[in-house]
Amino acid sequence: VNSSKSYSEAEGVVYALPKVVLKLDVWIEKTEYVKGPYAFYADRLLGLSNVISKNSVTYNIADISISESYISDLDQLYILNVNNLSSKSANSTFLTMSETGFFSGITDLSINSGDESKTSVVEVVKRGDKSFKYYADANLVDKVDTIIRRVDIDTATIEKAIIKRTSIEKDMSQRAQDAATYYMEIRQNRIELISGFQEVAYTEGAISLMNNELKQLENDYLRLFIGKALISDEHYVFYYTPTNDQPNIIAPIFKFSADQGINYLTSSGGEKVSVAIKSNGLSERLLDADVSSPVNGVVYRFPESAEVWIKYSTKEFDKQLMQIPQLGKLQVLNAHQNTFELYPTSGGVKMMKLKK
Repeated sequence: VNSSKSYSEAEGVVYALPKVVLKLDVWIEKTEYVKGPYAFYADRLLGLSNVISKNSVTYNIADISISESYISDLDQLYILNVNNLSSKSANSTFLTMSETGFFSGITDLSINSGDESKTSVVEVVKRGDKSFKYYADANLVDKVDTIIRRVDIDTATIEKAIIKRTSIEKDMSQRAQDAATYYMEIRQNRIELISGFQEVAYTEGAISLMNNELKQLENDYLRLFIGKALISDEHYVFYYTPTNDQPNIIAPIFKFSADQGINYLTSSGGEKVSVAIKSNGLSERLLDADVSSPVNGVVYRFPESAEVWIKYSTKEFDKQLMQIPQLGKLQVLNAHQNTFELYPTSGGVKMMKLKK
């Protein structure tokens, strides 16, 4: 079938040979490092030097998987003349087609062959919160000033003391000192709890609950100094369709860098992530059938298998063996009055029943 010719008067049915589309599911782990509000005082107050000193983001490829979907190959559309299929047999003849236009064969019984529809969803799953607990605390402190007034009356001097009390805001150093003090108190209370210092016969469940709560409280105060790391799982979906003229290829799909994540191929930064295909060479032993003019039979395809994997730098992901129909060779099946069935995903012959 070609677009320059009309087939409206033909007594036949149009069918398509299938081709495979590779679906790439990419999972990226994004880690966002958030600096603690008291990071500057961590070394002086708590002796901690290995803390997050600035906000930053890093990316890592957690996993990549490959799956296949089958669609109609628009370069392989054919019209099957059904004039000679009706009255030459006592049995009823069925032409079976799939929902996507794949021809499944000429059979005596109808065969139900549906195609599973697949949906692609891009999602982001975040864990953690950027905000810091207990950073919002009492921010005012009392300041007491003593004012001495001297009054001279004749030869006597009278001193009068006036106490002036005001509230002022704490500076960052004072707030960090308060947080460090709370942290050490919580830590001491936890040590006393698990060491039995209080000499109270708590149940095992009560001790476990109190210990966990104190540990969480301790970690929340510690994060004010060392910062926190937030992890997000990002899911991307890409599609790639192999072409029949490139049985062996390394095809770039996107770029990836540890500091920017996934980028377009046109971007300047990052390293290419590619689909690698290595054909097994089975179809090299066959020649393509000449279908430039009408043929006496049904056109099918001898499928090709190939190794498919994802290549990124020195890493490889999800290497597997797949059937890729479009890399195969076209053949003609002289059906006559025989019944046969084709594989709906590869377009190859699945079964043939010969009639005498």
